[in-house]
Amino acid sequence: MDVTVESRDKSALLEEVYKRLLEYDPEIVEIVQFGSSVYAPRYAKDIDLLVITRRAKRYSGYMDAANREDMPFNVDILISEVNKPINKSLLRGVLGSFKILYGNGEYLLRYAKELGDPTLEEAWSSLRVASSLLDLALKTVEPLDRDRLIREAFDALFHAARIASMVYLSLDISRWGLIKRRLPDPYRNRFEEFIDVLHVKYFYNGDYPKDKPREEFSKWLRRVRRYINDIESEIAEKKGEDS
Repeated sequence: MDVTVESRDKSALLEEVYKRLLEYDPEIVEIVQFGSSVYAPRYAKDIDLLVITRRAKRYSGYMDAANREDMPFNVDILISEVNKPINKSLLRGVLGSFKILYGNGEYLLRYAKELGDPTLEEAWSSLRVASSLLDLALKTVEPLDRDRLIREAFDALFHAARIASMVYLSLDISRWGLIKRRLPDPYRNRFEEFIDVLHVKYFYNGDYPKDKPREEFSKWLRRVRRYINDIESEIAEKKGEDS
C-alpha cells in the first residue's frame, strides 16, 4: 500500500504508532523511522521503524501495536536491544536516511560510532548478491515474488556503488544525498544516475524493462563494476603516491 497520506496526517498517525508501541513496551528508549518513507515518501510502500529497547518483548506484540486495522499504511518493525550489536549492512541502511520519532538519537549515534569504516570488499559482495538475486528472480514463477527480487537486485547494485563511494570519501554515514554532494566529478554524475535509475526508478517505482530484465541488469552491472574499479584504482594510485 502506497504511503499517500497527507504529510500532516501521517505525522499524527506516526505519533499514535509510537505511543502505542510505548504502551506495549515502556522500556523502549528510541524509535527511528528510516528508509524510503523518509527520503522518497511518494514511492514508499510501507513505513520502516527501528525500535531500540532495554529488553525486547514478543515481536508480534510490537506489530499488533503498530498496525491497527484502519491504518492507511503498513508498518514494518526491527527490534534491537540496548548494547546488542546490529547487523552492519542493516545499520548502514538505517543511517542512509532516518528520522528520530522518539528519543534523542543517542543510541543510534552510539551504534554509528561502533560501525567502523566501510570496505570495497563490501561493495564487491553487494555486486555478487545482486547477481544472485537476479538469478533467483528469473527462476521464480510467482509474478509478485519475481518482481520483488528483480527490484532488490537493482537496488543491491545501487548499494554497491554507495559503499564504494563511502570508501572513496572516507565516510561512515551512508546518506546518499550527502555522498552525492561530496563526490567530485565525474563520480558525482555517475552516482546521481545510480540513484535516479537503480534506486528510485527501478527499485521503488518498479519501472524497469519488464520484457528484458536480464539485459538491463547486465548493463547496469557493468556500469557499477566500472565505477567500483575506477574508485579502487584511484585509491591504490593515491596510496602509491603517499608511500
